[in-house]
Amino acid sequence: GAHALMGPLFSVPLLLVEGDDDYRIWSEIPRHGKLHIAVIPCDGTEIVNYQKTLEKLFASILDDADRPNGYALLDGDKNIPNYSQKYIKFINLSCHESENLYLTNEVVVELGYSSWDSARHKIIQESHRFPDKSADLINVANSNTKTVDCKKVINEILDILDDKKVLWAQRLGKILGKAGPTGQLGDYLGPGLMKELWGG
Repeated sequence: GAHALMGPLFSVPLLLVEGDDDYRIWSEIPRHGKLHIAVIPCDGTEIVNYQKTLEKLFASILDDADRPNGYALLDGDKNIPNYSQKYIKFINLSCHESENLYLTNEVVVELGYSSWDSARHKIIQESHRFPDKSADLINVANSNTKTVDCKKVINEILDILDDKKVLWAQRLGKILGKAGPTGQLGDYLGPGLMKELWGG
């Protein structure tokens, strides 16, 4: 209700995201003052219904806009609905899902590694600490970080790579909020999201 209207009233784009982890990432970003968005968490299966509701709401109270009033962010492995999206536009990540953003060079450098290559060796070396997930950790370390499904081992990766044990989503949000996305991180977010939110 009121929270959804804050975006259009104050010319701040809304961002609908899937689930708690995505909410932690994106709600952290505006706290650093470089990107202004109003983030609304949705259950992954409900984001389409949220988008449709906001489309109807904005159609009844707003004039036609030159650009959308907000976006609904989907993982890279999900299809964008093909119906009209005038006020809230669906947009995909270019990577498999948000967890893949944590595997980018920009994030692992922040954690103290020279590159993903050095971080992946640490994951392989430490994978024995998690016997039930060792094979999955090694698979992630040896796979394309843009497309691999790393959701079920992301907390183990955090445990291995981050001495301070900061929640991966919070860490990612701080990096995006302080400096904005560059390099591999910008590539994994994708050109659509970069253009719509950061103007790049």
